[in-house]
Amino acid sequence: MKALKSISLSLLTLGAVYTASAQTFAQRIKNTTLVFGLSEHIVIDNGKEYQFKFDTKNWQLTPFPSMISAEAYLKKGWSLQTAFAYTGYKANKVVDNKLQLKDNTFFSADFNIRYHFETLFLHPSFFDPFLTTGYGFTYRSAVVNKSTGTTNLGLGMNFWIYKGFGLSLQSVGKFALKGGAKSNYLHHSIGVVYKLKPLSGKPALKP
Repeated sequence: MKALKSISLSLLTLGAVYTASAQTFAQRIKNTTLVFGLSEHIVIDNGKEYQFKFDTKNWQLTPFPSMISAEAYLKKGWSLQTAFAYTGYKANKVVDNKLQLKDNTFFSADFNIRYHFETLFLHPSFFDPFLTTGYGFTYRSAVVNKSTGTTNLGLGMNFWIYKGFGLSLQSVGKFALKGGAKSNYLHHSIGVVYKLKPLSGKPALKP
């Protein structure tokens, strides 16, 4: 009986802790500002991305929207962001220093942390520059190492135009974990974003 009481007390304690944690988590969710986006993206994957040549003939892109994203603002300028992108690699374009003779497929999934410099401004601004870094997964049927993880580093900016709607620009360098330097690539995007107010009904927190 004593053992049963101990087990019951332990379960009640765990339940109380879980409930308190759940309430705290739920409250955080209610106070979280979420941003969703639809974008057009460009992949520069010719094996010479970092020579900074404006080589548009080897850009890979698919008509809008080819990228979706979601972001949750935390506090003091920090946020978590995830994005999924798809495009087709067209034949007769260079990928990893090789001319492609047929169409191929590109897909990426990224999970990043961002720091928004808007929090450093004295007053809310329509201009919201940020740094982004994180990890991702990339699938490219055109290369030898078709699937690879990536380390991401980039910058971007949001322009908040009207009642939560904005324009987002971003450039990210993705460093492949397999395939060497020629498998690194640049990933640019431009799109429309919408900022939701927190479920609590309070004014949206600054990023």
